[in-house]
Amino acid sequence: MSEKRYQIPLLDDSWKRYFGPDDASFLLERMGQGRIRQLWSWFESEDGLSGGVTLAQNAPVFDLLLDRLCEELRDSDSDTEEDTLSPPPLLFGPGWAHVLFGTGLMFGSRWRNHFDKGLFEHAQDLDELVRYISEVDWVAEVKEERDSGVGQDYQPLAVTMALLKREPLLALPIDAMRRLVSHETSWVQWCHEIPAEARVLFFLGAAASGVDIPVLEDGERSTRQQAEVSS
Repeated sequence: MSEKRYQIPLLDDSWKRYFGPDDASFLLERMGQGRIRQLWSWFESEDGLSGGVTLAQNAPVFDLLLDRLCEELRDSDSDTEEDTLSPPPLLFGPGWAHVLFGTGLMFGSRWRNHFDKGLFEHAQDLDELVRYISEVDWVAEVKEERDSGVGQDYQPLAVTMALLKREPLLALPIDAMRRLVSHETSWVQWCHEIPAEARVLFFLGAAASGVDIPVLEDGERSTRQQAEVSS
């Protein structure tokens, strides 16, 4: 198993509110079937993330960190000494989806918690979140947290599993999105890294935290307020 875990920096405790009796129900409301379709359409569209390619192009270090978080699942499943001549094991089961969802939930919660709304609140959507991710120097942030020792050692897989234990129905939207990704990609090719499409689970977690999903209307992007889901 890897001695040094990769972590997403700049997290706080704001995501813990979803373990409370009043806020936990929002997660299911924000991941209805219509919103899953809306998220997938934005994620696949050229005006969105082009199936995750845009994230890799605009925020390559952050994109790699997401991949490294899932890569640790391979290390933790290996009970034998690593053979450098053998190909890395495949990502079996839903673990990668749970890791990315938990990461998106924690990251989205922190981003919303620190968002400067000002006097005129406007929609906090995934386009703005991607823009923020693209502007941060993630190498510097990871180094600063590593050297200072102030980084939060949160494990996104454990966060998702705890939420699933509290509300088992959360497995439905997570698994539905995971099946969409698996259908669009070739599972047997997931040897060295997860496909770009898998990043949609990170954005599903961010949407569950309350970040709005941009919608595409008549080929042009517009942002719709999610008034039916209060935050």
